[in-house]
Amino acid sequence: MFKATAGCVYMGVSASNSGDRDKQLVPKVKIALVGTYAVGKTSIITRYIRETFSSEYIYTRGGNIHKKFITVYGQKLQIELIDTGGQDYQKEIAPTLYKVAQGVLIVHDISKPSSFEDVEEWLTSIRQKTLGDPVIMLIGNKNDLDPLGKTDDPPATNKNLTTGLARVSYEQCEEKVHQEGLLPFYSEVSAKTGMNIDPVFELLVKEILHKQNRLLGTIWEPDLGKVDDGRSAAEKPTSKSLTCTIL
Repeated sequence: MFKATAGCVYMGVSASNSGDRDKQLVPKVKIALVGTYAVGKTSIITRYIRETFSSEYIYTRGGNIHKKFITVYGQKLQIELIDTGGQDYQKEIAPTLYKVAQGVLIVHDISKPSSFEDVEEWLTSIRQKTLGDPVIMLIGNKNDLDPLGKTDDPPATNKNLTTGLARVSYEQCEEKVHQEGLLPFYSEVSAKTGMNIDPVFELLVKEILHKQNRLLGTIWEPDLGKVDDGRSAAEKPTSKSLTCTIL
């Protein structure tokens, strides 16, 4: 029988008491947001974590990490959102931030085709410089600029009806997702209104968990929230010694 004492080292982390140890054993999922500057990466994170939005441009210098606790399939998780700068001179810094991410959210601005053209460059960098094989998802932000684009249905035209500027078509993005083998669920979102923000993160987190557990040999049934023996996650006996903390 193992006995934990104050100040012991548990799974490589020093814990001064059982309460601190429990916090450290909460599984972590690291998700990086990348994309050209001003596509709204910081605004998306702020909407997801704080449920707020500011119309002022928020400059990201280097990068920031934001944390949020969520519950998926009855399990508490800590989400670490890595916000990266998108200016050209910061592109050398970004890989040091997202190289250990289990998931990467590539963001483009649907009203700026140039930001969509940059997706290819971001993909190349991610695939070359990440340490593992992250789940990669593409989303288009600022859907609120298009009055006819407020649902998940593809827009009727490739014009932004508010500004008159060309918008990136839904079909273009879906084709990119298919060609590049990304997570096959392209979505347009709006940090301003909150549209699709929560569903995007929920989908990405679940896919990361499915991938991690497939590697561990566990069968997940997402619709039922069950594990391989047929019992729900809440009914499954837990053991702190078997908890996997993703660093």
